[in-house]
Amino acid sequence: MDNILSLPSDSDIKKVLKRNDKELPGFAQVMAKMLTLCNDPDATIGDVAKLVETDPSITAKVLGIVNSAFFNLRSRISAISEAVLFLGLDEVKKICLGATFFEKMVKSGPQKQVDRTFFWRHCLCVASLSQALAAEIGYPTPEDAYTAGLLHDFGKIALDRFGRVNYAVFCKNAFNCTGPSVEAERDVMGIGHDDLGAYYGHRWGFPQKLSLAIQYHHRRFNHLDLCKEDMQFICIVCLADFLAWTQGMGSVDAIAPLSLQPEVEQNIQLDRINFEAVIQKMDEEIENTAKFYEFKFPSSDQYRANLLKANLKLSSINSAYFSPKQKEIHQKKHSMTASITAPHCSLEPEKILSATLKAICQDFGFDRVYILRAISPLRRLQVVKCLQQDGFSNHLASHYISTDKVDNGFLQCLRNKEPVVINGTLPGEKEVLERFSVFQMLVVPFCSHDKVIGLLGMDYAVSGKKIEPGLFSSIALVANELGLALENASAYKKAKSASLHDGLTGLLNRMAVDDLLKESFIKAVSEDTPLSVAMIDVDFFKKFNDMFGHQAGDSVLKLIAKALKKMSRPTDYVGRYGGEEFIVVLNNTDPPKAGVYAERIRKEIERLGHLLSDRFPGLGLTVSIGISSFEHDTKNKQALVSKADEALYKAKKAGRNRVVSQ
Repeated sequence: MDNILSLPSDSDIKKVLKRNDKELPGFAQVMAKMLTLCNDPDATIGDVAKLVETDPSITAKVLGIVNSAFFNLRSRISAISEAVLFLGLDEVKKICLGATFFEKMVKSGPQKQVDRTFFWRHCLCVASLSQALAAEIGYPTPEDAYTAGLLHDFGKIALDRFGRVNYAVFCKNAFNCTGPSVEAERDVMGIGHDDLGAYYGHRWGFPQKLSLAIQYHHRRFNHLDLCKEDMQFICIVCLADFLAWTQGMGSVDAIAPLSLQPEVEQNIQLDRINFEAVIQKMDEEIENTAKFYEFKFPSSDQYRANLLKANLKLSSINSAYFSPKQKEIHQKKHSMTASITAPHCSLEPEKILSATLKAICQDFGFDRVYILRAISPLRRLQVVKCLQQDGFSNHLASHYISTDKVDNGFLQCLRNKEPVVINGTLPGEKEVLERFSVFQMLVVPFCSHDKVIGLLGMDYAVSGKKIEPGLFSSIALVANELGLALENASAYKKAKSASLHDGLTGLLNRMAVDDLLKESFIKAVSEDTPLSVAMIDVDFFKKFNDMFGHQAGDSVLKLIAKALKKMSRPTDYVGRYGGEEFIVVLNNTDPPKAGVYAERIRKEIERLGHLLSDRFPGLGLTVSIGISSFEHDTKNKQALVSKADEALYKAKKAGRNRVVSQ
């Protein structure tokens, strides 16, 4: 395990911490035993109760949580052994583990430095997100993911309590930088919280996959010889930590720049995750446990502000962070200007490509640089973008190079993933050079997910200079950064789309609709244009789940979503507002037209219900609809939604399958 974890030595720990022993007092014994119990399939509630009851403060915290409104127990319980009868062993273990960690690690010790409120809230967020994500992807033991999420950052507490450098002062300064804070920890504190956490976890006998998740939740881990399940386990914690920070739920009161490791997308199908459900699960857990840990959950306004700040900070991610030669780049003293090592600040592929071509022209003095994209089905390379010294040009746009059964420099570059100088000595090269009007060409591959997706081509078409081999390694680094930047752009695009859309129906989610409605409302006020909102609710939806199962309910929601999308205009915003409730923002629509639209929707769903009568016998599918329209005295968008909600309530009260305008 030591080789896999690459643990710091005891002497390394002594250099960065004021303590000389190998344990954090009051934490290791209880936590190690608790983790052992949590991973022992034969552990009984008596074993858990016996351990917890050795500490009165932990017992009180556990019983306080169990008896909270969150679990809605019919009668108050007064002993740990009783809790399992209501909650089950796994849930009780999870609560006990959290309470143990909180009481023995987070709450104890001096409070003069880093605000533990932010830290503990972050731990709970990542824990609940980890468990929800694990369940989403079918990981066999979501409870283990919860534990890893809870403990992934506990190295920060060790730095805060015993670090030779003041960690609070470090945090205030570190989050002004654009790079990952864990790298700043290594530079300033002498060790990263990930390595420190793994060190103590190993010393205390944590399960191997838990220690791995703690050490690698910020770094690449593809090189580890791990099974698929353990790879997924680390990926779950990485993704949960990333999501928590993007939601403004960081471990300190600051917005940190984050990068999501390529391993996450390689081992988890992000497009199949219902991110809205995952985030909602986190919200529910945190809101219901916040008072027991004495912190406040952010208001909706604070949440949106945090989200905005997070997105602004994330937009400055250095795409080259995970490059295996990153440190070599920064340590080299060469004549290249800052444009080569500067981060790709854009997350748009077109801008990334343009910036790369400009940097190569500027720093290496080539007369012409171009992108050759691999067109796999046609087995050829095609010029998709070209920059000459005086600007971008379409001159080479129609040029392509065949790679079908021709063993030349282009094919060697693709196969070996190494730079190659094309000089006309191999089959087919001379003809290509003539078409490009040069006697030499340098081609350098760039990859995405370890697969070559294209080549950077460059030449001295004007000056006629000879290509120097000494440029190869430097340009290869640039190509590597380009591939990573394109990977990040692709991941960002998918994550952004997922963050705006409901995972089940594919419609806009509530947050996205609220933002779009705000824009529509501002336009209606400033330009005096009509605006209406329709709230749509499935009648007796609970019966679909009760009588035919949750899959039937999900199917109904998907069908209604498709019907709404089909019958709405491209200018309308159609979203799922929560549960079985939908919303449609009808731009440039006055009350009479909104009424016509709602009636069409009602009839369409009724018709759909008739078609489904054999599938759901005895239960007709209908909807009730409430409509509101913008008036000059409408104060804000929320007032518009509230009026539609009131109209919907009246429609439901009047009976199923109704439309009411407010």
